[in-house]
Amino acid sequence: MSDQADMLRQLVRSREGPAPPPEPPPIPTARSLVFTSGKGGVGTSNLALNLAIALGEKGQRVALVDADFGLANLDLLCGLAPGCDLGDVLAGGRPLSDAIVPGPGDIRILPGAHGTRTMADVLAEAPKRLAKELAELEAGTDFLLIDAGSGLGPSISTIASAADCLVLVTTPEPTSVADAHASLRRLNRNTVLRVVVTQAQSNAEGNDCLERIAASSRQFLGMVVSPLGFLRFDPHVPQAVRMRKPFLTAYPNAPVSRGVRRLAETLLDERCPRPPRPGFFTSLAARWALGRVAS
Repeated sequence: MSDQADMLRQLVRSREGPAPPPEPPPIPTARSLVFTSGKGGVGTSNLALNLAIALGEKGQRVALVDADFGLANLDLLCGLAPGCDLGDVLAGGRPLSDAIVPGPGDIRILPGAHGTRTMADVLAEAPKRLAKELAELEAGTDFLLIDAGSGLGPSISTIASAADCLVLVTTPEPTSVADAHASLRRLNRNTVLRVVVTQAQSNAEGNDCLERIAASSRQFLGMVVSPLGFLRFDPHVPQAVRMRKPFLTAYPNAPVSRGVRRLAETLLDERCPRPPRPGFFTSLAARWALGRVAS
């Protein structure tokens, strides 16, 4: 009986064909945050840099990309003198690994190209080799932070839609808040939006500004803008800039450094498992290509 049963099972297997190979496990992707502002001088690059370092201090693998192609300055804020940046990679065909430099707190920094092109323009023109290398850079990180600079150009909406969220940076000054609201009007309503207030003179001013932006965005723009937090004004920030050092490493116990660490803790507390999805660079290239076709 046993021999007959074995023969029947073998016959069934032969008719069914070989079992399909198991599906490869999904490649984990970093949580991507795009930092921008309505105007310059509010500390967007400083926030992205020091927040990246704060996340690195907490054991996170962090990659920081300078996507402010007109005014790239993350390398200056770190006191770095890279021999190659993203512009050199695009112009000369050098590998992306030549442009990635180690930064403070074990983060990796991709210095931006000094020029006038936007990040989406660069990705649309980049060879497949570069797109693949960018995706590999993201796959090896927990957090991908993109400094998109100030002034929301027409491509920022596409960049933001490819990221997990866009972080809008502003100060409590009325002109800065007005520029922040003007920037929000250009964004897709499905974009996940956070706001950080910098240079607040007091806790009360920081919290009040966050609440006003969230309330007015909901009432007048129909957009949900969730507060991420605020940073108090601290004279250590310009001092660190003149030293060409991140304030988190130059003045680790300063009030602004403690504030950035609180923002990092908030991001870590909010992190939760999510279904697999394409990475930021893969999504951005696809969305920009669709936009060009549509236009």
